[in-house]
Amino acid sequence: MITWMQKHRKYLVITIWISTIAFVGAGFVGWGAYSYNRKRAGAVAVVGDRKITVREMSDAYNNIYNYYQNQLKGALTQEKAKKMGLERIALGQLIDEALMLNYADKLGLTTLDSEVENALENTKAFQQNGVFNKDQYYRVLRNIGIRAKDYEDSLKKQITLEKLNNILKLSPTPLEVETFGASLFMQDKLQIKFIQADPSKIVINDKTLKSFWEKRKKSYLTTKTYELAVVKVPVSFIQVDENETKDYYKKKRYSYTDKNGKILSYENAKNRVIKDLQFKKGKRFALRKYLALKRGKIQADENMTISIKQNFFPQDKLKTASIGDVLKPFVFGNDYIIAKLKKIDMPKPMTFEEAKRKVKEDYLQVAKKQELENEAKKLVENFKKGKDIGFVSRDDIKKIKGLSELEAVDFLSQVFGSSAKKGYKVFENKAIVYKVLEQKLLDKNKLKIYSKLLESNVKNVKFAEINQKLLSKLKQMYKIESFYKGQ
Repeated sequence: MITWMQKHRKYLVITIWISTIAFVGAGFVGWGAYSYNRKRAGAVAVVGDRKITVREMSDAYNNIYNYYQNQLKGALTQEKAKKMGLERIALGQLIDEALMLNYADKLGLTTLDSEVENALENTKAFQQNGVFNKDQYYRVLRNIGIRAKDYEDSLKKQITLEKLNNILKLSPTPLEVETFGASLFMQDKLQIKFIQADPSKIVINDKTLKSFWEKRKKSYLTTKTYELAVVKVPVSFIQVDENETKDYYKKKRYSYTDKNGKILSYENAKNRVIKDLQFKKGKRFALRKYLALKRGKIQADENMTISIKQNFFPQDKLKTASIGDVLKPFVFGNDYIIAKLKKIDMPKPMTFEEAKRKVKEDYLQVAKKQELENEAKKLVENFKKGKDIGFVSRDDIKKIKGLSELEAVDFLSQVFGSSAKKGYKVFENKAIVYKVLEQKLLDKNKLKIYSKLLESNVKNVKFAEINQKLLSKLKQMYKIESFYKGQ
């Protein structure tokens, strides 16, 4: 992701804050690290003459969190984010950016107000009928909770960084393109042979499974669960009229987009608008119920036992709650839920019988792979003849019949990443053994066909290398003070 962001820095802030607006619906995630030194005037770090503010850190963290949340289809939790080190990644990005901005200052690179104005005028989200509209601009920023000054300052930095990047991007030489192409389009003539997994050769009984479990018993734990007393507050009964929905849509229409990011018409967004309005109005009823449950004036409607794996509950709040705590209202399906934590059951080692089904699955997978590995090694040593598939290059992923495209990518990467003439690759239920018969170093036709792509790749590789070397040098030139104390 970092490489992608470096490659597409131009007005990246527009893409993140305006085009996707991914985090508006979900709410700000909150990077959670409040142990920075508050005496540093709201800064989490100072790099040379540049200060990294709490707001910048929060925005950077939210952008990265929502990116991975989308990649993981909503399965990312704060605990996973912490394990992935997203806070450190966000801070690292901001420090690298600040180093580059210090260097830009040294070179005398600046961004004029007129350049910022031009970028704003050419942002479609701020236009009406194809023309920049000031009221529209302020309305969009207000809806996503960003001050115009913060947005323009960030945009100014991005334009300056783009200018610096343009200086660092060197054109590739013909020799570099040819060398890159020779590596990429080298061809090997292969003979291959498949080995299929044979489950009948794998001995499975309680003795082998128990031995397997004994060595790995710490991996087989019960799931952490929370016992909750809950109160449901339905919102579907709340009435909203046409004028309310139209007015709400007018104010929030940038939040209602299709999968391509296009703003939905009022009619197409109406059901979502009604639902959002019902939740907005229902929140005060939910808060009253929350206070009543907290003060013991009402009893819970029902009990629930929630697994840590059920991410439709606010796991981050549950993990920091104590027995007896009441969680503030949150959306659950078509209701608000207020939950009181009654009991926490921590993970504990499973008995062999409790873990047996999962142990059997894991053992079978490991045993199949080991059996394939053993058979493949034997066949490689005595490989005499296989199926001749002709010449292949790294991109011939559809030429290997019997492998999926993803498997073919792995297989060809191994073939061209090894100097050995014979070898094998093991997959989940099969292995492929190969022998290199001949080799061609350069395919001139492919070099012509992919010349533009090769030039672009060489340019990106050179830029990435220069960028990293420059950052290493800048870290020696400029003092970096970090006041952030998170994980």
